Amino acid sequence: MISPITSRHYDQILKINQEFVHWLSPLDSKRLDWVLSIASYKRQLDNAQAVLFGYAHDAEYPDHKNMTWLNQHVENYFYIDRIIIDPKSQGKGYGKVLYQDIEKFARKVGHAHLACEVNTKPNNQRSHAFHLAMGFIPIGDQDYPDFDAAVRYYRKSL
Repeated sequence: MISPITSRHYDQILKINQEFVHWLSPLDSKRLDWVLSIASYKRQLDNAQAVLFGYAHDAEYPDHKNMTWLNQHVENYFYIDRIIIDPKSQGKGYGKVLYQDIEKFARKVGHAHLACEVNTKPNNQRSHAFHLAMGFIPIGDQDYPDFDAAVRYYRKSL
């Protein structure tokens, strides 16, 4: 069952974020608390075995490089910031369940699109395949040499 993320989930979220930090930005409890304070979607499954949080395109998130890029290319979108699934829970369909839920949420609050990014450096092939299977289309690539990273941006019309 999908339910809100609460502080009791923080340890698990920080643990699984660290396992995938090569594709995600680092988090500590203070940063996680701040990010969740601005997220309008923050949900989890099975005691945070899978988590997803995101923001409206106009959220107060200063200097967010991905949202800055998306703001120049997509109107009225809801941004999927982070989905993390514990390795022992992968393959259970949790990602699909959370994406279907966030799609309903974003549509209900009036957004025209979902948007996100997936790393191309280091390349996250499973995530690219997942997004394509969920109906997302690639809309651009961006290199971030200061972070030794590159991403592909995706959009799904609602």
